[in-house]
Amino acid sequence: MKKFNVWMLASSMVMSGMTLVSCNKVDKEATAADHVKVEQFLKQAATTDNFQLMAGMMAEDQSEKGSVGALGQKIYHVHSRTTPVLAEIAKKKDVQLPAQMGSEKKALVDSLENKKGEEFDQTFANLEVEAHEEAIAFYEKADKEVNDPDVQQFIDQILPVLKEHLAEAQELKNAVAQVDKTSKP
Repeated sequence: MKKFNVWMLASSMVMSGMTLVSCNKVDKEATAADHVKVEQFLKQAATTDNFQLMAGMMAEDQSEKGSVGALGQKIYHVHSRTTPVLAEIAKKKDVQLPAQMGSEKKALVDSLENKKGEEFDQTFANLEVEAHEEAIAFYEKADKEVNDPDVQQFIDQILPVLKEHLAEAQELKNAVAQVDKTSKP
């Protein structure tokens, strides 16, 4: 009986050792998967920031309506403050952020570049609504999927601001559309 108990204890220890190794492997895989999610979030958030910085500057320079320029200035101001925070988180997480905004966002900036006045105002308002809807969906998805506390804190701080900007962009889009309707014969 004594030999059986020793064998059971030894067998139990071996089995639990295997379990620990197995759990350790799972932990490493989970950590790697989390890092990929963090990296994807940071890169996409940086791309969004770069786009908003450019669009905000252009709105100040090329808009006809003061409200378009004001929203552009506000957007620029916020994203000029979030960009260094993203860079700091990325450095801490050993993630290289893109220097450019990506071809899709660059095409949107290019579409704004040659527009002035009323045409710029309409395009800017439409793009800002679309860009903020996209950004909010992206941040909300990341909020559910990314477990990193630094990223979670960043999301908690910026998501309400993005929602505020969306509401302002929607108001601006409606105001610009009303002006357009009244100015056409």
